[in-house]
Amino acid sequence: MDSGDELLVGGDELFFTERFIAHYNFMLEDYVPNYDKPIAFFLSCSKHKPYNRSPYRRVLNAMLEKKIGIRDLSQFYTISEPAIVVPEELDETNITQYDFPPDLMKAEGREIFVNRLANLLPKLLAAHKILFYILPRHHRGIFEEALAKARTGPNAKLLTRKLVYAPPLTYNLPKARKIIEETLLENSFKIESR
Repeated sequence: MDSGDELLVGGDELFFTERFIAHYNFMLEDYVPNYDKPIAFFLSCSKHKPYNRSPYRRVLNAMLEKKIGIRDLSQFYTISEPAIVVPEELDETNITQYDFPPDLMKAEGREIFVNRLANLLPKLLAAHKILFYILPRHHRGIFEEALAKARTGPNAKLLTRKLVYAPPLTYNLPKARKIIEETLLENSFKIESR
């Protein structure tokens, strides 16, 4: 993988850089999801990097840890242009060293994003029992399009896991929390709501 820590700035051309092609290939061929974590969250990227230091992530971490009591059972995946998917354990790597404002993405970049994400989703979804995607409109549209595309492929049977949308926390924290708690209870997860 590209070992440079240089901040890469741009638009669709970043999908074709060595760093992001190598990361995509790593995710596709070598990445092993954490099967010990039954819950996964697909979250939006942030201008704050590493992602785990963003205000949004700090609020989510606090809610999952202190209010619901499931943080240690949860895996975070960041949906990102141009990195496609960044597992939380890679937050501190150079894969987050970029600046790609979403408004710079054109039709070609969106198509690349959707296709690459559709290729990665079967592996990630199969690794967890309950999955939430908490994404704003831009990333939600890309995620849902990639999911629909993945469900028509040869791995469609792997995509039957419980997958639930919850609104981004910045829009409605109580509603997102309620959706998460209700989904977990419906699926017999013991939660420590406080």
